[in-house]
Amino acid sequence: MKNSQEISHNGLLWVNVTKQAEKELEEVRKRFNFEEQDINESLPPFQRAKIVKRNDYYFMVLHFPVFDRETRRLGFTEVDFFLTQNVLVTVHSNHLAVVDKFFNECKKDENILNSFFSGTAAHILFELLNQLLDAIFPILLHVNNDINTVDKKLFTRMQDKEMVEEILRLKTNIVTFRRTMQGHRTVLERLIMYAGRELDLVSYQNYINSLREFTNEIWHMLESQKESINALHETNESLVSLRTNQVMKTLTVISVVTFPLTLFIAWVDVKARGNVFEVIPGGFLLVTALLLVGAACMIYMFKKKEWM
Repeated sequence: MKNSQEISHNGLLWVNVTKQAEKELEEVRKRFNFEEQDINESLPPFQRAKIVKRNDYYFMVLHFPVFDRETRRLGFTEVDFFLTQNVLVTVHSNHLAVVDKFFNECKKDENILNSFFSGTAAHILFELLNQLLDAIFPILLHVNNDINTVDKKLFTRMQDKEMVEEILRLKTNIVTFRRTMQGHRTVLERLIMYAGRELDLVSYQNYINSLREFTNEIWHMLESQKESINALHETNESLVSLRTNQVMKTLTVISVVTFPLTLFIAWVDVKARGNVFEVIPGGFLLVTALLLVGAACMIYMFKKKEWM
């Protein structure tokens, strides 16, 4: 098939399907006698992370993060695994370079091929999962760098709208990241619990320990990032509120100062027997002086009471 490649060595077979389409998956179902329900769940839309034990194989669904450099948004993609003692079938949308890289290395390098195509097909699966989880750490570091950048710019004169958009983007990315990774530990533990003797998982205890460490470390980093971005969000909200209060305070002071002065101007300008501008010599200068003195007195009072 056009969107399917395979490697066979030492009695083990890895079939790598790079398109989640009905045609490709129907071929896989017929060839390996997989259940139609599992084949349907390998088609879009994405399913929840899970593992199911069938009579003669294991069906596993995992999600992995994908970072879009243009939008700087984090998404995720699904990888489906069909595992037997001697066969591993991976189904994905070809968005993970790690899978293709490992597949091509096995195909071209005989030493790598001999290293991982030994024992049971679980050996290939664990090495692939190990590389997939290892590839997640650069994305985590990228998110950390973004959080640090926001932290440094938080108390600068960066526009409030830009800062809010950046913080919300990071919060969305972290939420997506957590949703992507939250099922990994459960699936791994259930695989270990469900696995029969045919997979010989005892021989791959080092892999299992490594995968456990990876999933725990990733989750702890995500927890830390969640707390950090929430703290930055709250701090930014406080700063925005403080700036808004300062603006409102300034506008209020201006209103309070100008209103009585405007009222005074209207009063002295009332034409009864004559207004101050006409009756008193230098009336305009006198009124101006009174306005300035009145404004100064009110501003002094506001400062003394620490209202401004």
